[in-house]
Amino acid sequence: MAAGFARYCFISGGINTAFNLIRSEIWRYQTQDFLEFWQAETKADSNYEISQRDFDVTVKGIDNALDNAPFASELRVLKARILEQGFRHGLTPTQTVEPVDLTAWKEAILARPGWPYSWSDYASARSQHSLIDKEFEAALVRADELGPWEQKVMENATVLGRYYRGWLSEPVQQRLDDSSARLAQLYPWRAKQLDKQYPLP
Repeated sequence: MAAGFARYCFISGGINTAFNLIRSEIWRYQTQDFLEFWQAETKADSNYEISQRDFDVTVKGIDNALDNAPFASELRVLKARILEQGFRHGLTPTQTVEPVDLTAWKEAILARPGWPYSWSDYASARSQHSLIDKEFEAALVRADELGPWEQKVMENATVLGRYYRGWLSEPVQQRLDDSSARLAQLYPWRAKQLDKQYPLP
């Protein structure tokens, strides 16, 4: 009898978990669709503005996805991206301690500390808030340590290293310059594009 009840609980728990994951995926797809739409519209029209209603719906969607799959680190990254887009469009409220998109990026990093892209994106998010500080530098260094050959990490290091040249400590600047050199070696076409956009002084 006890074994039968335990089996029932196990099966029931498994079914509930499966349903939660399905619900989480549905919310994730909706959220991803909104984000990709915003990015496409912004690329096509620099004056495009996200509506408050769409932003609120999207934030609620990613929160629902996380409610159903709280340990999914990729959902925390997605939430950080949504909040970052909101900040760029003046929709993210500023908290007294720290902007909500930076908090979300920190949560994404804690959920997956070995993922170089989150560290790199966190540094970019701090730059959007003009926070060029030790934490900004530490995020760039960590991204480079974890993903020195990742194209996105090298691109971000190149852009931020050039844009904030003179603001960074010498060891960090050298590290970013080394990353930029790797980008030129592996992806010369992309390095040339960035050279035109962010020329060295």
